[in-house]
Amino acid sequence: MLEREVRILFGKEWRQLLRSRGAMVSALLLPMILLVIVPGLQMLGLKTGMSKPVNLPSGVELPPGLRELTQDPVSMMRGMLVPFIALGGLIVPSVTASYILITERESRTLELLVALPVRVGQILLAKLLALLALASSVTLVLFSIDAVLILVLGIGSPGFVLVLLALLLSAMTYSTTTALLVSLLARDFRTSNNINGLLLGPVILVCFGVMLAVPNPVLSALLLAVLFAVGAVVATFVALKVITFERLLR
Repeated sequence: MLEREVRILFGKEWRQLLRSRGAMVSALLLPMILLVIVPGLQMLGLKTGMSKPVNLPSGVELPPGLRELTQDPVSMMRGMLVPFIALGGLIVPSVTASYILITERESRTLELLVALPVRVGQILLAKLLALLALASSVTLVLFSIDAVLILVLGIGSPGFVLVLLALLLSAMTYSTTTALLVSLLARDFRTSNNINGLLLGPVILVCFGVMLAVPNPVLSALLLAVLFAVGAVVATFVALKVITFERLLR
């Protein structure tokens, strides 16, 4: 059970997110492209015969994660789903965290929290839950479309879908904690977005790097899920240690 103060603060954060047109558009458009449009077209193309094995010149060495490309496009499709699902989980929190922090700081509503009998940890938890609630309500609905396509088209098993779901949830948690920490420390939208972009770039490279290095999509998804979970714990620990009321009001 959440503390009463956290529930009240969560309600405030949730209403603030829903009123933000920029946050809602960003939360819907980018995940739809990454989670539904691109992988959906690839899966449909695969099953309608549009995707075929690639004949590479002799002597060309592929990374371990791509070696099955020449024999089994279905395996390649499973491998490509891993980074797309991870990116879908990363996008929503990273593009919406700024709205609930920077807008609140610019409108001076953060100053009102100082007069309330709440702790910084309760404020951080409410904001974290609001971001996770928005990200989950968007990405889980979109992911369910992928899950249906994967099962109906025979791309993967129910176990594979569950592994992708674990990856999606861990990516959302990592992105939420890191984006929230950045937004708490940044003074304006530009700084927050720039730092989030700098952090997101290496993570995207890691996602595709793991896909290329690990030949088994299930193992690559589980490895990324563990990395995201560890990153989320570290970011949460740092936020609780460095964020104070004085830093919130800067």
